[in-house]
Amino acid sequence: MSGVDHSSYYGQKLRQSPALIRARRPYLVKNTVLGLSITAFALGVYAYTIHVVGQDDFDDVQVPSEPQPSIQQRTQQQQQQQPSQIQAQVQALAKK
Repeated sequence: MSGVDHSSYYGQKLRQSPALIRARRPYLVKNTVLGLSITAFALGVYAYTIHVVGQDDFDDVQVPSEPQPSIQQRTQQQQQQQPSQIQAQVQALAKK
């Protein structure tokens, strides 16, 4: 902590000295206004986004009548159908 020990802006207990408070005073109002402005802008964007998304009624989205089978279910169905298809092909070739 060599830099802090010799600093004139902090006391022995690492509290702000009167010199630091005087040096920061001209920027206190400007920084507060800027911080509040940035916060208000971010909250405004958030509120606007929530408002706009809340207006969408999703009428243009087609909802399926029954859920689509998962990939695992589809592969299981295909695996079950493959032996029967092979048997049908073998039977068709046997008839010829």
